[in-house]
Amino acid sequence: MPRSDDASPPDHYARLGVQPSASADEIRAAYRQKARETHPDHNPDDPKAAERFQTVKEAYQVLRDPERRASYDRARTTPQVPKVLRITQRAPAGCGGYLWRVFAGLAAVGVFFVLEALGVWAADVWTLALAVGGGALVAGLITALVARRFPDEATDVSFRLDAQRFQMRADGRTVVRLAWDRVDEVGVRNEGQMVMRVDPGAVQGLRPVPPVLTTVNRRGDGAVLRFDLSDTDVPPRVLSSYLRATDPIPAVRGDE
Repeated sequence: MPRSDDASPPDHYARLGVQPSASADEIRAAYRQKARETHPDHNPDDPKAAERFQTVKEAYQVLRDPERRASYDRARTTPQVPKVLRITQRAPAGCGGYLWRVFAGLAAVGVFFVLEALGVWAADVWTLALAVGGGALVAGLITALVARRFPDEATDVSFRLDAQRFQMRADGRTVVRLAWDRVDEVGVRNEGQMVMRVDPGAVQGLRPVPPVLTTVNRRGDGAVLRFDLSDTDVPPRVLSSYLRATDPIPAVRGDE
């Protein structure tokens, strides 16, 4: 479940063992029964009896007063929106992103065998230096291309959202930190995809961080960031509710 800085109100009806539709007489009768059952004088060997009696008394003090009960009912039925929403990746990512490291090792071995086949090791020092340097350069360029195609996958990803900014951290470093005034639009889809259209100046140099930040697409009038939140601990509906209820987060689109 998402972590928040807010706590839900206690269930006073459950404490008295009545339904939310209970009448004042039913609440009074339930309180008298619960008070007798939990009173410390009737439970001298129970060290927690006083605490239970106090919770029953607190519930009755709220529900016996029509105005306090009405206010409490509104708080119970109104969705609680946390001030801070934290999202974490549910499971470690796979190791597919490390393919380029394996390729780098194979490329180095390949360069060695090519130089061996050409008999470079017996050549003069300048020919040897040129051959080894050229081979290393080619292998490095190929490895860099493979690394760009298969970037490392982050294994520890977390998000923090509040009324001021959106922040993403991956493997102990901050990847994205955006104030909401740099965000033009946010979209959340049922399958766990979040799309943000942001000021391109706010994400200069940003690259994808799979498997969560899957796309960074820069356009003339803005940049589009795509996040795959399907393996995180917050359902899309919870995220959508938070974004819609929190100012000054911009317009939120969704297909819930």
